[in-house]
Amino acid sequence: MSQTREVRWFRSKVDWWLAGILMMAAAGATLAAVVAIVTGNGTAAALIGWLGLFALLRGLVFPMRYGIGAGQLVIRHGLVRQRCKLSEIIEVRPTRNPLSSPALSLDRLMVKRGEGAFDSVMVSPADREAFLALLADAAGLARRGDTLRRVGPLGG
Repeated sequence: MSQTREVRWFRSKVDWWLAGILMMAAAGATLAAVVAIVTGNGTAAALIGWLGLFALLRGLVFPMRYGIGAGQLVIRHGLVRQRCKLSEIIEVRPTRNPLSSPALSLDRLMVKRGEGAFDSVMVSPADREAFLALLADAAGLARRGDTLRRVGPLGG
């Protein structure tokens, strides 16, 4: 198990349909703001809506990436950073669970730290193979295909 101060970052995989929804929302908000400015009707409301959408995307979505290093998994989405100690990870397995998560694809990995509902997070690294290989090495997890498990007292 190697622990280094350097963090290697992996960008999120992005599903085409989700990219389309985000682009349509941004285009719609921009079009509404332009029409409001040109016609002079509802300019303030349209600009507030446009700014609100972009603030939401910047605050909670972009950039979305995952870092492994310094003894932790760092999940960054927008201005939010979640940290998980590598020593606490008991299992990583593939999932297509659509619940809200810092992942821009349904091709996800469930990272479990315990058995509770709030003891897991789903991520969608674009380079899944490299992510799993580095995470297995850095966290000391046994790998079988796309599944990682802690062996020993914590992981069974």
